Parts: sequence; structure tokens; C-alpha cells
Amino acid sequence: MKASRILPLAIAALLAGCSSMSKSDVYTYRSDIGGPGMDLIVDNELDSGDKPSELIWLNALRVRAGAWKGRYYLEVRYEALPQTGWVEIGPGETLVLTVDGQPMKFGGIGSVNERKATDSTVVEHAIYEAKADDIRKIAKAKEVKVDIVGRLRTVHREFKTANIDKFKTFVLTYMGY
Repeated sequence: MKASRILPLAIAALLAGCSSMSKSDVYTYRSDIGGPGMDLIVDNELDSGDKPSELIWLNALRVRAGAWKGRYYLEVRYEALPQTGWVEIGPGETLVLTVDGQPMKFGGIGSVNERKATDSTVVEHAIYEAKADDIRKIAKAKEVKVDIVGRLRTVHREFKTANIDKFKTFVLTYMGY
């Protein structure tokens, strides 16, 4: 496996483990065994209506490389009832954010190695590389629309004020404007 694919998979595994932690807007993870620290938004759920059959989270993270530098990622978590089924997020530019009317496309390896099914849910994770300026642009936005393009269908969501506020908190806490 290529080294460029190992880091996103490790990040996805870390984020999956974060789902059992206490809920907060942003979180810092420091490895006891010497790996780089990570700063993350761990629970940025996008509104799915009153009786959803699927839930979507769009989180941000920074893998630290010094006090203010790092590599940035966006993480999509999709969770649905078995009858709703998978999205099957493939490799490529499968995350499209429309930020104040301007499309931003993000590429990644998809969810093929990050799909799990239980009796009550199906879950997919996909990690996308981003730039610091991309994260800042989302944090400063008035409107953010999200399209997650899968092999089986595309899921659409929109940020509410609380979602933008979480990105603002992330930027102010870990990146600086």
C-alpha cells in the first residue's frame, strides 16, 4: 500500500474511535507513543430533517507539523438504516462543497476500506485532503452546501449556523485567521 494512502486510513481509524468520546466541538489528540498530534472537529452533524433514515457528519482535522502548520483533512461520516443502504463513496473528487456559491471539490480514496454494517446501521467514512485556506473559507462562509457523490447515489446537505460555528471555533483555536 502506498504511503499516501496509509495516513488517511490511520486518521479514519482514529476518528472512528473518537465517536465514543465525550461530545465537544473541537478536540486535541496527542499520541503517547510519539506520533504527531491531531486537532479535530469530532461531532459536526449536518441537519437531516425530522425523521432521518441517514445521518451525515462533516468534520475537519489537522495533523500537526509544528505549532501552526500541519496537513488538513475533511472527514465524511455517513450512517444509515440498512434499508436506506450504502452511498459507496469511491475514489476521486467525491466531496463537493458549494461555499457562498463557489464550488470546492475535494478528492480522496473513498470509503471502500471504511465500510461497516451491523444489524441496525451501515457506516461509511471517507477522508479528503484539504488546504488550510479551504478550512478558513468554510469557517468564514455564510452558506455551505454539501454533496457527497457515491456510486449508488448522491447525498445533499446544508450547513446550519452551528456547523459554521464549529469550523470557526476550529480555525480560531488551532489555525488562526
